[in-house]
Amino acid sequence: MLYSHVTLLMLRVVDVVAKTTVQQSARMLVAEIHGEIQIGALFPIHRQIAGSESCGEIWEQYGIQRSEIAMLTVKQLNEELPFKLGLSIRDSCWTERIAMEQTIAFLREGVAQCSCCQTPGCNKKSVPVVAVIGPGKSSSTIAVQNLLQVFRIPQVGYSATTPDLSDKEQFGYFLRVVPSDVFQAQAINRLLHHYNWTYVAVLYSAGNYGEKGFESLEKLIAHRSSSVCIAYSEKIKTLASEQEYRQVLTRLDSQNSRPQVVVCFCEGASMRMFFKAQKHLADGKMQMKRFQWIGSDGWADRNDVVEDLEEEAEGSFSIRIHAPKIPGFRQYYTALHPENNTMNPWFREFWQQKFNCQFAVSKEDKNNENIRICSGDENLDEQYKEDPKLSQVINSIRVVALGLKAMYQDRCRDNSTLCTEMLSRNGTLLYEYLLNVTYSDQFKQPVYFDRNGDPPAWYDILNYIGTKDLDNPYNEVGSFKSINDYGVEELDMTAKSMFFDKTELLPESVCSRPCGIGQRQRETMACCWICESCLDIQYVNKTTNQCMNCTLGSWPNANRTGCEYIIPEVVSWTSFGHILALVLAVTGIITSMATLAVFLRHNSTPVVKSTTRELSYIILSGLVACYAVSFALLATPSTTSCFITRVIPPIAFAVVYSALLTKTNRIARILAGSKKRILTKKPRFLTTFSQVVITWILVAVQCVIVGVGLMRDWPDATYAKYALPRKLILECDTETKSFLIPFFWDFFLITLCTLYAFKTRNLPENFNEAKFIGFTMYCTVVVWIAFLVLHMGTTHKALVMSFSYSLSASVALALLFFPKLYIILMHPEKNIRASYTTTKLIRCHFGNSQAAYDSTSKQQHLGSKTTARTSVQSGSASKSSSMGGGVTRTASVHVPVSRGSTHSTDVSTQTEAASKFSRSFSIVGRKKQGLDDDVQQLVDACRRYQDEKINSSAANLLLEESEDEVGALLADSIENSMRTVLSTVAGKAVVPLVPMVPMIPVVTLPTAPSQEDNFEQTRDPLILLSIPI
Repeated sequence: MLYSHVTLLMLRVVDVVAKTTVQQSARMLVAEIHGEIQIGALFPIHRQIAGSESCGEIWEQYGIQRSEIAMLTVKQLNEELPFKLGLSIRDSCWTERIAMEQTIAFLREGVAQCSCCQTPGCNKKSVPVVAVIGPGKSSSTIAVQNLLQVFRIPQVGYSATTPDLSDKEQFGYFLRVVPSDVFQAQAINRLLHHYNWTYVAVLYSAGNYGEKGFESLEKLIAHRSSSVCIAYSEKIKTLASEQEYRQVLTRLDSQNSRPQVVVCFCEGASMRMFFKAQKHLADGKMQMKRFQWIGSDGWADRNDVVEDLEEEAEGSFSIRIHAPKIPGFRQYYTALHPENNTMNPWFREFWQQKFNCQFAVSKEDKNNENIRICSGDENLDEQYKEDPKLSQVINSIRVVALGLKAMYQDRCRDNSTLCTEMLSRNGTLLYEYLLNVTYSDQFKQPVYFDRNGDPPAWYDILNYIGTKDLDNPYNEVGSFKSINDYGVEELDMTAKSMFFDKTELLPESVCSRPCGIGQRQRETMACCWICESCLDIQYVNKTTNQCMNCTLGSWPNANRTGCEYIIPEVVSWTSFGHILALVLAVTGIITSMATLAVFLRHNSTPVVKSTTRELSYIILSGLVACYAVSFALLATPSTTSCFITRVIPPIAFAVVYSALLTKTNRIARILAGSKKRILTKKPRFLTTFSQVVITWILVAVQCVIVGVGLMRDWPDATYAKYALPRKLILECDTETKSFLIPFFWDFFLITLCTLYAFKTRNLPENFNEAKFIGFTMYCTVVVWIAFLVLHMGTTHKALVMSFSYSLSASVALALLFFPKLYIILMHPEKNIRASYTTTKLIRCHFGNSQAAYDSTSKQQHLGSKTTARTSVQSGSASKSSSMGGGVTRTASVHVPVSRGSTHSTDVSTQTEAASKFSRSFSIVGRKKQGLDDDVQQLVDACRRYQDEKINSSAANLLLEESEDEVGALLADSIENSMRTVLSTVAGKAVVPLVPMVPMIPVVTLPTAPSQEDNFEQTRDPLILLSIPI
């Protein structure tokens, strides 16, 4: 009850919107017969406008004739019933929307305006509708039933044949006097078997009627007892264009095995469009052969379907629900006139449309010759065609009347007045009475209902003969009956038929043509099949005629009759790419091992020492691992090989780049310390041991990252998903992110190495290892970026990784070690200590001697810290006044002294011969002494340097002179120069020898750091000469 009231409230809201479309429309009128009990009826008085939900022109057969027979039937029944039966007729316009609006109007007039209609003695304004007849369209009937069952109002269908309405769980208050399309499908199936048409096409309208009819026919044909097969099927919209209908027939005609018989489960409009399309294609360039058509009851015997298309329809068959002509209706109908038929509000409009005249003409149109005034003498008997469903309309009204009569007799025993139970309009009880109605109509046709509300089926088989008999173009050649509720049917063909070629020669429509390789026969039992292509991975089982899947690891054979095992694809060591990768890896390993052997052979030479031997050996071991991992990458994937390829590459690269980072960082820190004017503290962690420890700490970080990745995603071998199921390609099953994340640490190390290499790019020539490291890093960054891009976009990941790893290792090997190998093997004369010191630079310093003496104490402190690193021989000659206040100009020249030299030195200034020490001679003369020519040449060179660089900054005081100008000069005359200076000073008063350091403003640059213990290879011994200028 609550649900009904809520729905009623909804209807009132909808009614406000619907009033403008229902009440104000001239076509939304009501034909009504008042009675004590009122029933409603929905007929398509107007046609539907194509492509819209609006009403079009008057529909004579479906609208006017059905409304007239309904009113005539009610008048006749009132003579038999103990109460007066009323009727309200509304126009559904063959659309769902308008049918729903008219149903709402029924409910509004009955339920909505009668608040006390369920109370005895209620003074109601109108009689509620107790049952509804129609509408004619299946989809509209479903929509109306969904609304009526909310209010428990029974609905009786006279034309809706969709099988969906047999479902009582969804449509609990519906029954019909026409059979379901399930029986129509049975009739068509029996007709196909009768003529042995076992190869057919099925076309059907989009919507409930066509789709459900096709489903029913398809189920029947698929049954074992059926020997018919469907060769082609397609759905089309009723309102589709002519071009679309032509395309459907063109596709049907172009089938390799063209079916001759076409079943059309279509509405009448669709059937007409197919006839028009066939005419166009048959008469046009294609000259298509006409089809043998079998139409459903949507066509039946309607003349409007074949009008002007009689030649195309000749020889076709149609199904019609058994509907004999109503005796006397033609006389009654043709006698109607707008003057004597006032109960039908649409009859006047119909008269004007049928006879193309007007009853009322305006003054302006009286003289218009194109407008004809209706005289009243027009005759409806001309071109009369009776609607085939008039008998169903009569039966639907009679079923409701007999149900009400039985209910009245059971509930109102005194038969005096209408009782309370009937006035309360108990729809559920009335529906039970309707289901129990059983009678035979005037044509001796039994009318009763099964538990689904469906009657027994009785169809007429019609053969359209067209022009052969203009008075009776539809020849009834047989009938189909369902005898009882258990589906026992009978097809009785009683007359000869004409076929599509206008002869009585039976056409053939058979199939059973063999299917191609990889196609299965979709059988519809013993006669024929439709060839369906199996999937690429399926084969055809000839026994069951099914497509069967091959198991993983197998593939259908050439004939698609079975499966063959697929040979897994493994790495081919003979392919060009793999051979090249292996050659590159082997070459790299051999070269790396040879480099290691050379370095071990020359382990104590300056070239090897200058590279920090321990770090070089670590780098070479990492390079060997990078090359060696190619064998695991290119081997047949397994758990072991996948584990190696996940673990070794990131750790191997971490070993290489950690060592390089440690080395470049060391150089950068030494360079940064040398820029300080006073070195107050020795840089930390510069020993070889410290560098090795730092390197392995960085490698340990990578090991942790790799270990975490292994715990999250353990490597294993599996078949590549992109190749399945056609190919079995074994590869390592690793997520991309799990594989790439460890390499981000390597890339981080590469980035830092690159930054440090760039920072130390301007070191002097003998520090040029930093430049080689820089070149290595630049090339490595390019290689790694290319590797990341290629790895993400290729399926040959193993080959890409092998080349990338080998190429990265080759870059490091070539740029870091080949230059040193070149010196060791090709130019051993350059493998001397002098090539790896700062002594190629000649430093000429000019300053005030007094300033030099003032800074002596500070320089002594600095010199004491650098004693272990530096051995300096200094000779200083100065000239001062007797008062000690003379200004002395000094020039100092740094010259290399061979470690193996046996030059004599003042023993009073020498400390610990076994260690590195500073030798400083301070020579002060009271009068100017003559200088040796060689010394004078040195002084002149320094003066030239002063003249050229006097305006330069302190940082530019380093003048790079060629060994030809200075080095040779120093080598030839250093002994004579020193002896001359010492002999000159010997006869003079000599002040005590004082240890000295290079005088201000001396600017020095640290030499290449030692690769031995505590930087033993530092600046070579320097000779500082202080000479009066």
